[in-house]
Amino acid sequence: MTPVPPTIAGIPAEHQPATGSAPRWPLVLYFHHVHPGVRHYTALSPDEFERGLEQVLERFDPYDPADLLADGGPRRPERPTVLVTFDDGYRDNTTHARDILDRLGVRAVFFVCTGMLGRRSPRPREDYLTFEACDRLAGEGHLIGAHTRTHPHLDRIPAADGRAQTRGSLDDIRERYGPGPARLFAYPYGGVPAEPHLPDDVLAFGTVRSPATPWTANPQQIRRTYLPSGAADTWAELVLHWRTAWDGPTAPSAPGPS
Repeated sequence: MTPVPPTIAGIPAEHQPATGSAPRWPLVLYFHHVHPGVRHYTALSPDEFERGLEQVLERFDPYDPADLLADGGPRRPERPTVLVTFDDGYRDNTTHARDILDRLGVRAVFFVCTGMLGRRSPRPREDYLTFEACDRLAGEGHLIGAHTRTHPHLDRIPAADGRAQTRGSLDDIRERYGPGPARLFAYPYGGVPAEPHLPDDVLAFGTVRSPATPWTANPQQIRRTYLPSGAADTWAELVLHWRTAWDGPTAPSAPGPS
């Protein structure tokens, strides 16, 4: 039978993280900040980030993001794997997260808002990577993907504006990193517009607002989930649930002799 998902107190039903991926497809996690002073539902301190990833990696192998760019599209791995992603392009992704990823042997996808790169601020929520920092990440085996230019709600703005945001950020990535990474996109706020804005060959990632369907069935609305901030005591149960669900539902046992 399908395992019952754990419910995390204080999180609305539509944002619950327990549903991971479609059975036998990579679990995809998303983060925004790794910083000791940021409060956000997907922001962890460096120590929390390291401990959380260690728990995940006890049950899932790291997914190599280069496999996302395989000819013919990404293939379903034979073993449980986890793809780590970051959204927006905050500077703490390098100052705090990068070394932890290196220690754990994880390569990630950094979905950046290309029109906001280079903005600096003493406030971590307004302090962004530069393109040069993204270049260094790419040189180390991480991938840089598109996340629009200025992070609008794509499901709330006119379609023409949404296309300009999505296509513009894909063009920015293509110009700097080539056609492969320009086939990767993540929706700000997980908001998928009713009218498609993306080329057919783009693999697009949502949030917990997207359904857990096979990538081949819904390649432009791939579900991602997260390790909830402030709820580290639930992570072990969450990871176990994600791993059990990866195997898919099992048939109930046959009744024994009466």
